[in-house]
Amino acid sequence: MVQYQPTVLITTQQAHPWTISGFNGLNGNVLLTFKCDAPVACHGLLCSRDHIYAAAVDRPSIYVWKLNSRNRDYKKITVAGPISSMTFIRDSTVLACGIGNKIFLYKLDNGQHLITLSAHIRTINHLLFDEDQDCLISVGEDNLIHRWNIEEINPDRNLDISPTKSFQGHTGPIHDLCQISIGKFHLLLTASSDLSVRLWDIVTGKCLCTFLFPNEIHSICSSSFSKTVYCGTDIGTIFIVSLRTLTSQFGGIQHQNPTITIDNNNSKQLNHHQGSVISLRLSADEQILYSGSLDKDCVIWDLSSGQIRFKKTCSSPITNILLAKIDIDDINEGSTISIPFSSFSNETHGEVVAHTLATRNGSMQRPISNQDSTKFIPMPPVNGESDESVAMAAPTFVQMARLLLEQQMNSS
Repeated sequence: MVQYQPTVLITTQQAHPWTISGFNGLNGNVLLTFKCDAPVACHGLLCSRDHIYAAAVDRPSIYVWKLNSRNRDYKKITVAGPISSMTFIRDSTVLACGIGNKIFLYKLDNGQHLITLSAHIRTINHLLFDEDQDCLISVGEDNLIHRWNIEEINPDRNLDISPTKSFQGHTGPIHDLCQISIGKFHLLLTASSDLSVRLWDIVTGKCLCTFLFPNEIHSICSSSFSKTVYCGTDIGTIFIVSLRTLTSQFGGIQHQNPTITIDNNNSKQLNHHQGSVISLRLSADEQILYSGSLDKDCVIWDLSSGQIRFKKTCSSPITNILLAKIDIDDINEGSTISIPFSSFSNETHGEVVAHTLATRNGSMQRPISNQDSTKFIPMPPVNGESDESVAMAAPTFVQMARLLLEQQMNSS
């Protein structure tokens, strides 16, 4: 049976060329790297089955790389402005981009701009799509939370669309959010500079509970059905908060908003980082926590023991951590998914070259080549932690695949 190992993608704040590094989430071995010509925005990194998307922080561009290909060149999508956050909508068919204080929706198969949503008065910090409720959640510097019902968005009929619900309560900018489900409740957690994390009912928009922390919360994560939340602070401490202990009866707090102060008595802490924890990601089995900080460290925590499995120190502060399910045994034969958007720009010798991949009727055809059968082969373990210089000097994946195949044939 094939074992799917998590691939961890990280970006950093300052480097040239700017690099997206992918490594094995269990042992730290470098798997792949992608390079672009601009830093990637926080909350500006996405991965679909076949592609990686990275939004530039300082220009109106999204970089797109194709997975399972030896070609590491990127295609560049031009959008309305620099992106602060982006997310997929409805099985990755639509891309929602936070640009300034507006949300731009683009159709991924042909690049069509569908509609612009406007309700925030300051920069949008994060976007999240709730598949169960078919709604888009946006949070920003204006302390506001808006819920947009996707089924109500019809570009052919609506010129001005207002949020279905607006949640108010935070008194500081909202940095991060995540969703969970407990019983029949669909809940939203938001982390703010006002030293609080708030628990909301996504359907009604009511604040169910407010958790007060001793420091600003800059990142938050949880699994969809978990009752444990992980909160990263501006001083590097990671709080582990059990919702089951603190809010044992959700039915009883629907009509009230208790405030709970988080301290050593009702939470656990993970201590290592010396700077703000910008990104937190939880493994699917909830056994491993990945944290990225402005102190340049990406730390992999063993949650059963609370100890560090290993850490990777980068050359500059970390801006994104993303867990991607990249199947190294999948050759993607027969896939009809192509690089989205019908036109790209690719800088070559100072010239802008347009690439058209869509047919006249808008359908997409994926060119068939020998590159489609390329597999990602994990690099063999090395003594100590792998760094980017090792990855740069390593053989290509195709060479590694041939080497391993020859070794297997010789041994047999």
